Amino acid sequence: MPRKRSHHSQRSRQPAGSERSYFEYLATSPAQRISRTELLRIVRGGEDTYLELKVRFSNTEKLIAEIIALANTDGGLIVFGVNDQLRIEGVEDPESVEEGLRELCAQQIQPPVLPWINKVAFDNGRRVVVLEVTTVNRPHRTLDDRFYVREGAIKRETTREELSRLFGETHLTRFEQVPVLAATVEREIDESLLWSYLRGVQPVGWGDAGKGFPTVQVLREMGLAMPVWDETVPTMAGLLLFGKSERIPELVRGTDLMLTRFSGQQSGSPIVEEVPLRGNLLHLFEGAMRFLERYVDLREERPSRRVRLAENGEALPPTEETPAETEFAPVRAYYSRGAVLEALVNSLVHRDWGARDRQARIHIYDDRIEVINPALPLALPMVSIRYGMTSAPNPRLKAIFTNEHYGIPRTEGGVPGLLARTTDFVRRPAEGLALQQGEFRVTLHGLR
Repeated sequence: MPRKRSHHSQRSRQPAGSERSYFEYLATSPAQRISRTELLRIVRGGEDTYLELKVRFSNTEKLIAEIIALANTDGGLIVFGVNDQLRIEGVEDPESVEEGLRELCAQQIQPPVLPWINKVAFDNGRRVVVLEVTTVNRPHRTLDDRFYVREGAIKRETTREELSRLFGETHLTRFEQVPVLAATVEREIDESLLWSYLRGVQPVGWGDAGKGFPTVQVLREMGLAMPVWDETVPTMAGLLLFGKSERIPELVRGTDLMLTRFSGQQSGSPIVEEVPLRGNLLHLFEGAMRFLERYVDLREERPSRRVRLAENGEALPPTEETPAETEFAPVRAYYSRGAVLEALVNSLVHRDWGARDRQARIHIYDDRIEVINPALPLALPMVSIRYGMTSAPNPRLKAIFTNEHYGIPRTEGGVPGLLARTTDFVRRPAEGLALQQGEFRVTLHGLR
């Protein structure tokens, strides 16, 4: 059985402000020292899950895989200058080995591995180099998108299940970047939707004899797909943006949107209609807009009181022809179209798509619309959203979904614009921003 990790491997480290500054610190500062006694004790135990021994710095392709395997499993050490019989032979040029290791970790692994490197000298003049890596940035991969883990003293490529778990647990990889391992670009991507968008953003050259329509290549260049073994797999963002709507519910659970019209002003009021929407983002957006327009009036400008009375008929005297219909006709509230569009777009692009226990919902009441979606913890205080200070949890998804060529109406202003339009439209202060129990809620009050 593999031995327990050494105290040296588990020591606490000074936190850094960012990945870049942390790496620069590591590249210019010495590692915490490991003593000769401690190193000898570690080496005598032989290779295991946490330790790899090398006679010399060579075969960089294999070495990269071994560094990745350690970093993707539980961290550990690679010691250079020890032979298979566990004897200390040393390396000829430790400074050159250190420089080569830093180059591999920074340039040949994605995301970069952040190493600690020690050079340990013995009384006979021999020196060894100790590379220590942690799991801080996992999952790591080679430049040709291969993932490795360590099992005992052996490295191997990850299984699909292991890769999914690694992506799912990391806080540095956004959920939109997680590969949907049960999908492939060839089966699941709606090429008509993808190429409609691409021809808008880059209209020249596609379809030519030499260029053609390289769907796989373009999705990889956009960061919306990645190679996994012998197939190219869409990421969550790629599937949500350009996936076939009928396939998405089969591949990813918890991506639907529930729309409900209540016949009153409380959540306990009778339900007039309830519709679940499933599919890609364009399908969700268009379906939600159709549902909203069935039950509310969306206007660019605030309608006058005379218009509201005439259209709703509630203040007009009943006639002999339709007394009951006039008396009980439901009132359709008016809303700023721009505010509703902004609320819907924000709910789709900022939603925590990794949440499986919380459902995105839109509730329509007689006097208001509530837009509720699963949300990640905010990087900034809640109040900062009112001033336009946000950090997009799904930047790739947002960039494409809000691009004019994706196919939805343009929106501007974010949450501050939404609040300003609502305040101007209903002539009352905007309310209803809340983050509670992992859900972000926006309430838009209607004009009646």
